[in-house]
Amino acid sequence: MKMRRTMSVFKASLAGLITILFVNATQAQMTTVNATLDTNAIMIGDQIGLNLNAKVPKGFKLEWPVLNDTLAPHIEMIKSGKIDSITSNGFTNLTRHITITSFDSGYFTVPPLNFNLIHSGTGKVDTLSTQMLYLHVYTPMVDTSKAFKVIKGPEKEPYTLGEILPWVLLVLVGIAAIIFLTLFIQRRRKNKPMFAKKPKPKLPPYELAIKKLEELRLARVWQAGKLKLYYTDITDIMKEYFTDRFRFEALEMTSDEILDHLQKEKINSQAIGKLKDTLVLSDLVKFAKAVPSPLENETTLNFCVDFVNETKILLQPEEEEGKENQVSEENIENEEKKGDE
Repeated sequence: MKMRRTMSVFKASLAGLITILFVNATQAQMTTVNATLDTNAIMIGDQIGLNLNAKVPKGFKLEWPVLNDTLAPHIEMIKSGKIDSITSNGFTNLTRHITITSFDSGYFTVPPLNFNLIHSGTGKVDTLSTQMLYLHVYTPMVDTSKAFKVIKGPEKEPYTLGEILPWVLLVLVGIAAIIFLTLFIQRRRKNKPMFAKKPKPKLPPYELAIKKLEELRLARVWQAGKLKLYYTDITDIMKEYFTDRFRFEALEMTSDEILDHLQKEKINSQAIGKLKDTLVLSDLVKFAKAVPSPLENETTLNFCVDFVNETKILLQPEEEEGKENQVSEENIENEEKKGDE
């Protein structure tokens, strides 16, 4: 009894195995690979497509052939495309486009390409091959009845603006670089900055004098007991004003010499009298150690302000602009002279 059961199990297993092998064999037979050419005749050097197609059932894996640059004697592969796949009704349709060419004339063959079909369950490998293809490569037809034409060399085309412009810009950039480098070296040797700041326009003499006198008033110098410094600053401010306004070197002159020069100018006698009192009192403080009263200290500075306002010259806007430009040029020249020294 036990023997009969064993035989029954064996027969069932054997039948199942045979069935599986039969099904696999049937599915393997249903797998197809195919190769076609776009055309079987081309002119030498032309390119055509070699189309590979495969139909693979579910549960199988297909290995594509390894393709070299030389597909076959006299046939070269130019480009190998990607593999495209479409699944339908339990089958996967695979396609691949390969571009080939030939640089020899004659009749050539594309040999069969071998694909490996692998069953994912059993690992069994079957080899499938495409059919052999034939390709005719011909040369251009030449009409020998006509005279041969002389081969002309390449013709020269005129240069376009797009071709010339980069070279023109390059030359201009080179010239600019040379000029910049030359100026940089010259400035470097003279210890000058490459780009000098524009000097601030100088104030007119009367504005500068009034500004300095008011700053001296706010500094409260005489209130701090520094009488000699206070009167020294007053005379220095006024001497600078005389030099710029009346064009004589007052800085190195005595008070009497300054008054002699000012007598020649058309100045109000009352203004001259106030200035004389200021200069005399300043000399007494600086050289005789005189001690003026607070009222005299304030009055002295006020006399100077009155004198400046009495003798100032009001310039028209165009004259002021011209003077500012002149002063700026003088400042630049002075800076260059200092650099040269």
